[in-house]
Amino acid sequence: MRAVSLLQGMLTGLAAIALVAGVAVADEAAVGIKVHKQSGINYITGGADKSAKAFEQMANRYPVQIHFTLGGEHVDTGPVRVTLRDIKGEAQVEADTEGPFFFINPPSGRWTFEVERNGEKLTRTKDLTGRRYLVIDFDFAKP
Repeated sequence: MRAVSLLQGMLTGLAAIALVAGVAVADEAAVGIKVHKQSGINYITGGADKSAKAFEQMANRYPVQIHFTLGGEHVDTGPVRVTLRDIKGEAQVEADTEGPFFFINPPSGRWTFEVERNGEKLTRTKDLTGRRYLVIDFDFAKP
């Protein structure tokens, strides 16, 4: 009898996890943002059009929020190549942006963020610990 009760509890827990995961996926689909994944790390990119509001809704799921500007202005920067390197210097994520926002949820640790736009390269190394949120601004020179 105890084994049956334990099994029911486990199944209920698994169902709850599946439901929460399903809600997260449904929320992302509802706001029209495609979630990408590399090396087990999720990220979203965009925000150049009407999706800026959707990024606001999704921000709390991504502890690192990267914003791109040109000469301090919040305008469409065009494509930016983003590389996320771990403490060993190994690239864990390499992606091209689809807008001025790049939100990512790497695990805790020291990360180096390398970005490149039209040959201009910028780098920042940051420590992400616990449930801390980081907003990283990369400002490229105006052409």
